[in-house]
Amino acid sequence: MEESLSPTLEQLQQELVQQVIELYRTHLGYKLPQVSCHIVDRTVTILADDSITRLEQFLGENQQIDLASQVRTNLLKFLEPHLQSLIEQTIGVPVVDVICNSTFETGRTSIVALLDSAPNISGLDTTRRVKQRLKSDSNPDSDK
Repeated sequence: MEESLSPTLEQLQQELVQQVIELYRTHLGYKLPQVSCHIVDRTVTILADDSITRLEQFLGENQQIDLASQVRTNLLKFLEPHLQSLIEQTIGVPVVDVICNSTFETGRTSIVALLDSAPNISGLDTTRRVKQRLKSDSNPDSDK
């Protein structure tokens, strides 16, 4: 019965999309036009299109690519702990690592978070859980 109260995969992904959009709006004053999110097992992948801010674009247009890249690197470093926190709060699982990267050529930012464990998601294919139980039953000394 508890599983039916858990959010669905689509709900978690959509909530993360909204949280990332809000994070950019609140901290950078920038509205991301397109964000997607995918959760697979212990990995959260977020892709933001057109994520290069107007300041970075301005610098790039004025032959200041190195400075624009430095600004982008520092922005991503600033955002990483905020991203980690919002992912943990939304999914309810600790984040082990967050990796962010942007490409000026495409204007995309990718965010990959590695979770401590797979989230509890309603309606998720239970094949993984069944395999884990079978493995555990066949090896009683196993911790997993």
